[in-house]
Amino acid sequence: MSRVERNEQERIKAEAEAKAKGNWTGRIVLAVLFAVCLIVYFMVPSVHEWVNNVVAMFKTGNFDDMREFIGKYGKWAMAVSALLMIFQSLAAPLPAFFITLTNANLFGWWQGCILSWASSMAGAALCFWIARILGRDVVERICTKGALASIEDFFAKYGKRCILVARLLPFISFDVVSYAAGLTSMDFLGFFVATGLGQLPACVVYSYVGGMLTGGAKKLFIGLMCLFALAIVVILIRQVYSASQKKKEEAAAAAGEVFVREPSNLARLFSKLYLAAPWGMVAALAYSSVPKWAAAVNSGWIFFGAWLGIFAILLIFKKLKCGPAFTAIGTAAAVAVMYLICGPAITRMPAGLFRMGIGIRSLSFGAINLGFAIFIVLGFLIVCLLWKRQKGVDAAAAEELERLKAEAAKSREAIQAQ
Repeated sequence: MSRVERNEQERIKAEAEAKAKGNWTGRIVLAVLFAVCLIVYFMVPSVHEWVNNVVAMFKTGNFDDMREFIGKYGKWAMAVSALLMIFQSLAAPLPAFFITLTNANLFGWWQGCILSWASSMAGAALCFWIARILGRDVVERICTKGALASIEDFFAKYGKRCILVARLLPFISFDVVSYAAGLTSMDFLGFFVATGLGQLPACVVYSYVGGMLTGGAKKLFIGLMCLFALAIVVILIRQVYSASQKKKEEAAAAAGEVFVREPSNLARLFSKLYLAAPWGMVAALAYSSVPKWAAAVNSGWIFFGAWLGIFAILLIFKKLKCGPAFTAIGTAAAVAVMYLICGPAITRMPAGLFRMGIGIRSLSFGAINLGFAIFIVLGFLIVCLLWKRQKGVDAAAAEELERLKAEAAKSREAIQAQ
């Protein structure tokens, strides 16, 4: 081994040792800070009460409560708002747009926008560096090396897009993405720039809404923003799926096999979306039946969250087709469970939860129940029509696969004959 090679190896070894030492120093500092925070929380009554009040306020998700809480600090209100934004980045379960809307309402839309953007950037950077300091070895004890490698690969391909999308979604906590980015090889500058670019449009829009709109109009606007953001997520998922299919196609070509992409199954997708709705209502009714839980979080939001959550779970099980018969039985079972929970109040409780979730209390129970009936009947008819169409698509795909196999067999025979 030459002298130059030895010097290079020694340099790499020294850098690795310095990095490991720095990580351990950072971990010790984090551990000490965490211990100090715990001691202060349990030993100082005023701090204990303040933190508990903040957590309770976040759980309610009430804009008026948050506005009153921040506003009572007077000239220190901006500093308290910034601390709350950083606090929710580290620990709170709710998205930051509650604070963004409150800031705009208290300080004006442009001042509130600057405050929300700057404090959210500080919170995101803090999450990133906490994860970066903890390092891979700590994370690999929590999850597998394969899972971490998959996350790194995903961020390498779609990382900045994921950050941009997560910042546009008001119902997805970006803190998880910040922590995940810190665990990967993504550089801090790229993360910080993507965070700033992704957060700024959302801050401007939500701040303007917070300063100009109130009541049901504000909630309706938030709902429309959610739908817009979901459209972006669908496009991103489609890109990921296309990349996965391309890899499978290349692997099949390398092995000399025939690969045919599975035809899109709109019937299965819509059936699962349709079936998830009544079971989401079952989950919301069960949640609202516990007074302590119902007082903590808006039960109407639980319905929409459970609907999306159950839909996502059903999507994971690709072999579960949810055909017309299965969908009909599943929907009937959900309605039966609702009746067991509500009894005669089944005409009022689900409608009340829905009205609570969208925040428009002027809608009558009769109008909402009529909408439910139309959704159930019309939705099931669409399920049946889509599955009828899907049978033709599957038959055509099967014929195409047989044709390709026959052509591949003839090509192999021709090559062998030569």
